[in-house]
Amino acid sequence: MSLFCFISKHLNMISRHSLILPTLLLANSLHADETITEQMRTLAEQFIYNQMVIDPTSQVEVTAATIDTRHAMHPCDKNLTASVAGNGDIKRNTTVRLVCEAEPRWEVYVPVRVTILRPFVTVTDAITKGSVLTAANLKLDFMDEVMMRGDSFTEIEPLIGSRSKRDLRPGQPVRQNQICVVCRDDTVQIEATTSALSIKTSGKALQDGTFGQSIRVENLRSKRVITATVEAVGQVKVKM
Repeated sequence: MSLFCFISKHLNMISRHSLILPTLLLANSLHADETITEQMRTLAEQFIYNQMVIDPTSQVEVTAATIDTRHAMHPCDKNLTASVAGNGDIKRNTTVRLVCEAEPRWEVYVPVRVTILRPFVTVTDAITKGSVLTAANLKLDFMDEVMMRGDSFTEIEPLIGSRSKRDLRPGQPVRQNQICVVCRDDTVQIEATTSALSIKTSGKALQDGTFGQSIRVENLRSKRVITATVEAVGQVKVKM
């Protein structure tokens, strides 16, 4: 089965236009040993690929379904027209219409599956509860976006220095509730800010927290307990 992998973030493609594929293009892009149906699958995938807006953060797989061999198709020695069936939008399940203008004229509809793979942070090896996450034990992997949840991470750097609150498995996304960015009893930097001033001091975390969570922190200088928001590993912020 032919498969194209490329980088893309969204499927907001402009695909209402048909594309005429010259005979020369067919000769250059298809292998001589491919059957006509395999050639049409390849062309359908290439057509969808050419319509896509490419972004470097995600991967996209485009796979054409098997074409019914009962379709009467002959090598197309004239222009072959490709277009997206329906309203022209490229979706997860899209159909490409291929029309050969040579006599005897033929047309075929090729179902194409478009899968967007989003990046997520996972661990390189099994990690036990309480372990510190490092650049060496974290990596990026990709998953079908329909399987993704919003509590996973897409960048490694912010997680370096955090600790696991439970066992972590390779291939599974590291999730917000599985780590503490600031952990109980950690020494943290407290940043108190106003519109015109920023003051930094040391504190002690009194509970676990992840990005954006509010936790109780003891100011080591004044011994006052405050509520602060977790900003990064070892950093919390208070707005005054």
